Amino acid sequence: MKRLIAIFLCVFGLSGCVSYDNYYQLDSDYLARRQMETMRFETDKEETILAASAGVLQDLGFTLDETETKLGLITAYKNREASSTGAKAAIILLAAMSDTQPVYDTEQKIYTTLVSTKSKESKGYNVRITFARAVTNNMHETRNEKITDQKTYREFFDKLSQSLFLTAHEI
Repeated sequence: MKRLIAIFLCVFGLSGCVSYDNYYQLDSDYLARRQMETMRFETDKEETILAASAGVLQDLGFTLDETETKLGLITAYKNREASSTGAKAAIILLAAMSDTQPVYDTEQKIYTTLVSTKSKESKGYNVRITFARAVTNNMHETRNEKITDQKTYREFFDKLSQSLFLTAHEI
């Protein structure tokens, strides 16, 4: 029994000696990604930015999950089918030919988080939005992915800019 306790203490003690040299180091794409995810709006009304952002997200099919105007935070999600019928049929056909179990994506849940912060450089607010998705396959396995497509971010910010312009000019 004493030997078992000694082994346990050694294993427990050595587990604290793990080194995390690069734990807080940012990846090489961090600055480019942050620039793509952020846009500055020259207005002093954060509530207007958040209301327009919520409207754009809803127009894009998202359901608002959390909104906290005092913190400048919006979270939202939407559910979508993950792959087309043609892609599924091709995967099933290939699997049948090779006598293996077909694995294909069935559904995805797209998440977004938007944060607005007062700009330190000038009047206005910086809006940063991130998109990610959880994809589930027919074997009920889920993988998480960041969405890094510039088109997605550009589309959101273009729609937000248009919405703020129309609101400012009461159109």
